[in-house]
Amino acid sequence: MNRNPREIVSDAVARFGSGREAVIQILTEINRELSYIPEEAIVAVAGAIGVSNAEIYSVISFYSFFSTEPRGRNIIRLCTTISCQMNGSGEILKTIEAELGIKAGDTTPDGRITLETTSCIGLCDQAPAMMVNDTPHTRLTPDETRRIIAGLE
Repeated sequence: MNRNPREIVSDAVARFGSGREAVIQILTEINRELSYIPEEAIVAVAGAIGVSNAEIYSVISFYSFFSTEPRGRNIIRLCTTISCQMNGSGEILKTIEAELGIKAGDTTPDGRITLETTSCIGLCDQAPAMMVNDTPHTRLTPDETRRIIAGLE
């Protein structure tokens, strides 16, 4: 059961502090627990830090790993930089979409998995690469990708 966004913010502020330098850590905590950052949490973070809601939105919109829209319990982020594209990320994307029955940017109807593409996850030397939640997967093949998806809760 998810906790109230204000409780999560309160706990995160207690742990990380209320200075501007804590914003990323606080937002990460909210995003990790809820899989997105709702309006109520944005208002609470802005109030705790002493900045405008717009400033918190600007941080969220800058970082692709944050979202203001609900997402699945598991998030697959497939890298689509040129290195990954040259090493088969297009085929991996087609495999994921076929396995899940969704397109990039969508969430499975049961709320289990959200599929996103991202410009870089820092694993260009091991392309194609993706992250499932916080776990990187590299040198992907369609078969390995299917195994990873099958292993998700």
